[in-house]
Amino acid sequence: MYQYLFQQAFVIDGTGQKGRIADVAVEDGRIVKIASEIKEDAVEIIPLKGNVLCPGFIDVHSHSDISLLYENNPGSKIFQGITTEVIGNCGFSPFPLIQETEWLKQRRASLAFIDVEQVPWDWADFGAYKEKMETAGPNVNLLPLVGHGSIRAVVMGYDNKRASAAQLEQMCGILEEHLKAGAAGISTGLGYPPDFYGDEEELTALAKVIAKYGRIFTFHIRGERATLFKAVEEVISIGRNSKAKVHISHLKCAGVHNMGRSGELLKIIDDAVEEGVDLSFDLYPYTAGSSYLGLLFPPAFHEGGMAELVRRLNDPQERNEIIRQMEEGTAGWSTFIGEHQGENLMITSVAVHKECIGRRISEIARDWNCSPSEAACRLMVDENGRGEMVMFLTTEEDMNRIASHERCLYGTDGLAMGGTKPLIRQMPHPRYYGSFPVLWERYVNGGLMSAEQLIHKTTEAAAKRFGLAERGAVKEGFWADLAVIGPEGLKAAGNYERPCMFSEGIRYLMVNGVLEIRDGRRCGDTGGRILKSH
Repeated sequence: MYQYLFQQAFVIDGTGQKGRIADVAVEDGRIVKIASEIKEDAVEIIPLKGNVLCPGFIDVHSHSDISLLYENNPGSKIFQGITTEVIGNCGFSPFPLIQETEWLKQRRASLAFIDVEQVPWDWADFGAYKEKMETAGPNVNLLPLVGHGSIRAVVMGYDNKRASAAQLEQMCGILEEHLKAGAAGISTGLGYPPDFYGDEEELTALAKVIAKYGRIFTFHIRGERATLFKAVEEVISIGRNSKAKVHISHLKCAGVHNMGRSGELLKIIDDAVEEGVDLSFDLYPYTAGSSYLGLLFPPAFHEGGMAELVRRLNDPQERNEIIRQMEEGTAGWSTFIGEHQGENLMITSVAVHKECIGRRISEIARDWNCSPSEAACRLMVDENGRGEMVMFLTTEEDMNRIASHERCLYGTDGLAMGGTKPLIRQMPHPRYYGSFPVLWERYVNGGLMSAEQLIHKTTEAAAKRFGLAERGAVKEGFWADLAVIGPEGLKAAGNYERPCMFSEGIRYLMVNGVLEIRDGRRCGDTGGRILKSH
């Protein structure tokens, strides 16, 4: 007798092959039989005529590193059909750490985008973090990357300088320790401190360690607007010289200078792949991005960490120079404020000026009778460096072209949230709740992809790229990470004004054989595990 028997579902198995009607039996967390008809009995029989059964989706760019310690069974991801998240992206892994009060305070301030204040950071390394997360019992599988920024902060703090030979050797050693402990690879956030102080030589040295272990190096590149093409070439160069598997996070043609240039950008990537560079990328299906307010300020003023940036903003002379550079940009860094004077920047999370949530920086500046740059500085100081924004950056045409590319995978670039505890963000980017249903609406319903093509890219293709064995497909012997999509497909319920709305269309969701959603409602059980790359 099987534990679960899904009957007469339209099975899209994740391989890209055409779907077919079949029964699927699950026992001990794995798929044990697939057939046109299974006659053996089961503890629970679930008739699924007219429904799609497919592998659970893999969110290759997630930031739920801390939010799942705050609340282990939130709904924002599972109601999208997500069963696995790749965490530790953008250099933001919450390990390794130095358990010293001031250092830890500084690091948490830099990682405010992923942080939840109510969660104590009482671990030092990946092993201890992993143990704490396993004890929490998350409702999705987690594949952790170790952050370049976290490693650099341990070795060099927030110093704006090149690593010495000894420091680089130490960083490579820490990376190797984490890979041996089970990290799936390394990520860097070259738009954030201290990552952006690392040069190509440093990144290539780390990439050679990644190549040795056959893992992946993911890049939040060094500029997605004025320096976009140069930043992509840097990743290609690192991949070429290290022979490592490299991956560009949330690729987009952002900024007024890049609109309409996605074909040109993809040609550069295709040429690199043809040359032998092992390169892929991901995307979330929105024309707006999201990040912390610190992104508005030039890299040089982040030296020493968030507290030092806030101190500089409180110094009138330094503040004037910061504002000048914010509006004009600097060599290798392009201005956010200067392009649209804050019209495209919407505040989504602050603690002090809650009246600013949902408003553009340009509007706030008019109310405060100051320039948009001055408004951003005031917000940064009054919020003590903590705050988040949505940034409208690209066009649908460019986004669709990138999303349709064969080497494109998909992520939410968001935190798992929305359980029984108070929300950790009041007005996050709607991608937190809706990325994968938006993919379905835009590309399957819109006729740009078949359901089989999209499901392949969100499941088996992602699993293979990130080294996940026995996952990402509906196959006998594979782990039972399964999603059942109702006859009407998937639909995102949230938007920029009301983002915290669970998506619709997931009738059943199973993680490692644990049923977490039944008839569209959470069951209360969780089956997530910490995974290893193979």
